[in-house]
Amino acid sequence: MAHKESGSSTLAELAAFVTVTSDFYPDRGPHYRALIEAWVNERARSLVTFKPPRSWPQLVIAPRVERRTSDIAAAPLTTSRFAFTGRAGPYFRIWIVSLFLSIITLGIYSAWGKVRKKRYLYAHTRLDGTGFEFRASPIAILKGRAIALLLFGGFALSGHIFPVMQLAFVLLLLILLPWIVVAAARFNARNSAWRNIVFSFDGSFGEAAKVFLGFGALALVTLGLGYPYFKMRRARFIIEHHSFGTTHFRADLATGGFIITYGFAFLMSLGIVLMFSFVMFVTAAAAAGGSSHTKPSGFTVFVLMILLYAAYIAVFAYVRAQVGNLTFNGVVAGVLRCRSTLRTRDLVWLYLSNIVAILATLGLAIAWVTVRMARYRAANLYLIGEGTPETFTGATTRGSSATGSEVSDLFDVDVSL
Repeated sequence: MAHKESGSSTLAELAAFVTVTSDFYPDRGPHYRALIEAWVNERARSLVTFKPPRSWPQLVIAPRVERRTSDIAAAPLTTSRFAFTGRAGPYFRIWIVSLFLSIITLGIYSAWGKVRKKRYLYAHTRLDGTGFEFRASPIAILKGRAIALLLFGGFALSGHIFPVMQLAFVLLLLILLPWIVVAAARFNARNSAWRNIVFSFDGSFGEAAKVFLGFGALALVTLGLGYPYFKMRRARFIIEHHSFGTTHFRADLATGGFIITYGFAFLMSLGIVLMFSFVMFVTAAAAAGGSSHTKPSGFTVFVLMILLYAAYIAVFAYVRAQVGNLTFNGVVAGVLRCRSTLRTRDLVWLYLSNIVAILATLGLAIAWVTVRMARYRAANLYLIGEGTPETFTGATTRGSSATGSEVSDLFDVDVSL
């Protein structure tokens, strides 16, 4: 009993420390709070004694701590996990039928196929036992694809006759990029729901142009040095302009994590290039010796190429895992915060085995790969905070004129390319 009381006291002191840190250190408070929440989520049951590291701020504000401790102790942290319950068999049937009908209808049925596939994936992606909904109309998707085909397909094909049109195509794509980003994000958000509460996206074209064109140009001008900052601003733009019901999302992102991730990925890629160049140099030198038994066989070259691509896939998996964790861990929705636990070694195995399966089955394993990846991502994502997802409320519907509705319909088409 004494141990249990000691553990409760420890958690109470910890809760007070979190609150005071957040109040008096608003710039660093969310970071400390996130770290402590993760610790509480994993270790609270064992009630181990918590000792803040020396690098954390040491605050002694006894009256405020006592008052805030009782408040937070009444609202314990809760964890809401995602899960994917879909199976490869049913999804394969949807996928293969959609593929067949899309081929015989020259792509027209692809809009209906996309809706069927996304509805299956959404419905089997569950949070607290409830699946998500995808409410898009196939007609809207077909309309978006028709626009994309007319605008971009014509320019791409005409480039074979008039090469200068290729430049016009690139310029047009750059000009329309902010609209494409905002329209696609708004369409997907407004057609996604959970427990009858709809998501929304309110990003503007001007801000999208600043992020995707302005900071994208900065990444080019700096020869890639500004790319981590561009990725962070891109993630912040997408997160902060999303809402779930009446709750706006907040992005708690720092550039440092992105810089470390891409910097380390660059060093790994450079090491791979240098190592492969050295192996090729040694191989060429051996071949130049003239002796037939020292010349590399075709099998040896094939193995070297496989190892090279596997190494680059490992770098790609590292970037995807780190950037995914950085992005999702920075999503804050009201009293809840996302937690992502993707691991590089897991993604390396998934990517390599997925490639082998797709090649071995001539593409028929794509459905199995999709379900497999969805299950892994869902298993490594959860929400943590002083509440539950049930606390969210739906947004009220605002009245709008017929003109506003027509403009909304024009831009709310799925222009995924």
